[in-house]
Amino acid sequence: MNQLLLEDAILFMDDLAEELYISRSSLTKDMQEIKERLISYSLKIVSKHGQGIWIEGEERNRRHFIMDTFFGNHYGNSLKEYLGQSRFFTDISFEELVIIILDETREAKLKVSDFIIQNLSLHLALGIKRLREGFEIKELGIEQEVSDRVEYQVAQRIVQRIEVIADVSFPQEEIAYLTLHLMAKSNHRENKNDQELSKEVAKVLKRLSQEFRFSLIEDHQLFNGLLDHLSPMMIRLSRGIRIENPLTEEIKEENPKVFEAVKTHFSNMPALKNYTINEDEWAYLALHLMAALEKERATHKLHALIICATGYGSAQLLKNRVVSEFGKNITVVNVKGYYEINETTLKGIDLIISSIDLSTMFFKIPVLHVSIFLNEDDVHKIRKVIGESIPYHSSDRPIPAFSLQQKKQIYTEQLSEKFFKTYTYEPKKEEVLHDLLQKLSINEEEGYIREMRKQIQQRESMGQIIFSDTVAVPHPAVPVGIETKIAVALIPSGMQWNQYQGIHFVFLVSPSYIENEGITIVTKAIVRLVDQLNVQQEILAEPIFENFSSKFIKLIE
Repeated sequence: MNQLLLEDAILFMDDLAEELYISRSSLTKDMQEIKERLISYSLKIVSKHGQGIWIEGEERNRRHFIMDTFFGNHYGNSLKEYLGQSRFFTDISFEELVIIILDETREAKLKVSDFIIQNLSLHLALGIKRLREGFEIKELGIEQEVSDRVEYQVAQRIVQRIEVIADVSFPQEEIAYLTLHLMAKSNHRENKNDQELSKEVAKVLKRLSQEFRFSLIEDHQLFNGLLDHLSPMMIRLSRGIRIENPLTEEIKEENPKVFEAVKTHFSNMPALKNYTINEDEWAYLALHLMAALEKERATHKLHALIICATGYGSAQLLKNRVVSEFGKNITVVNVKGYYEINETTLKGIDLIISSIDLSTMFFKIPVLHVSIFLNEDDVHKIRKVIGESIPYHSSDRPIPAFSLQQKKQIYTEQLSEKFFKTYTYEPKKEEVLHDLLQKLSINEEEGYIREMRKQIQQRESMGQIIFSDTVAVPHPAVPVGIETKIAVALIPSGMQWNQYQGIHFVFLVSPSYIENEGITIVTKAIVRLVDQLNVQQEILAEPIFENFSSKFIKLIE
């Protein structure tokens, strides 16, 4: 569709099927769908034997279809959507910029792709912001070379129209910059240099995919958008021309990880290696990656369970507030009462948001205690969990880490050798519970063991005390003990816990009914141990307290 509409190309079905790696029958089916969509715009696909296929219809209708299809809200144009919703551009209409660019390029019969239009919109929006904030655009020194080109005339008309709607006055140099973008070709396989640049960008995206745990290499918008940005960028660099970016400091502050990743990986590209590139240029490239990651993040919603004590009204109030504030990041799967928590309600859940304090119950997923009114502190807590749970999040600021001394202190406050036991044989579940409860009962009130057994049974009926095939975390439904403490059992040969056959680690957690500072930090470390089988193997290879402690302390964050 890009080629048929934006580039007015004539295509051949066999060539197109080969290029898209699909069968002729699949392509014919897709073409039928396109034909049906074109009807409402009074457009049609014409197909003639030996002459190919093309689209016929009035230019006004073509532009209407292009605008709705390539730049409408449903299209998923990540850069346009991200910038349009970003706080970086609160007073600039991307729709107006796209309409002006589309009008003028179509009038001049310039064949430009949606990626070039997207880059032009970004360039113009930043140009408007630069001018409003007093930045000066440097002279390119290429006006003589390009002033007689049709792209230069188109750039002039685009600038003239934008000056009216944005109430700014662009310098002549801006027209030369726009001309460079318009001269960029949508097909990056035209010559050897273009092919080499494509390969280099693909390698960078492969490395970025590994770093951010998203398949960015499959994002054609990102790939083509970067290629279309790099061509004029390399002309600027070869001429020693510096461009200023008014968003550089904001991008570095809000997205340091993305900014540094762009700088690290793109600076190693052979095509850029010999240039001195400033942070403003890196920030431009970072915007493309930020938009792509934001699009990917939006498709990875967290599935949340909302827990309330009683009252349907209060539960719905909390749900509505969560959906209103985090609808793009969170799907509320269900709303349940405290006593309705069980394995079924927890299945497939990534996050629990509760109006009841569940800090003494432990789950292998994050649990947040919030007000039913979802105040500012609650919003901040949820955002933090989103940032930690999703591979990339827009507010990806570094989180201060505990020092080794602090980790040791947190660890020793709740675990000690007197609460530790290794089994050289396969014990029964009741034996392990009995042994660990005996250890934990020191300095506790009379009846501690009896009440703990009762509460552990209650909690087990609610589900999720088996964190994995190898790790069990029994704990009471409500706190019983005076002090917060955790007993640990290592079973190198494995044991049976209910239907689970190979449990090697048992963490019996006894929260305090007085205070539980630091217990969540330790239980999060247990969750990390669940995911790190290599650490489990290292502990079981030498199942003594010193080895366990040294390995477990490293998991505290």
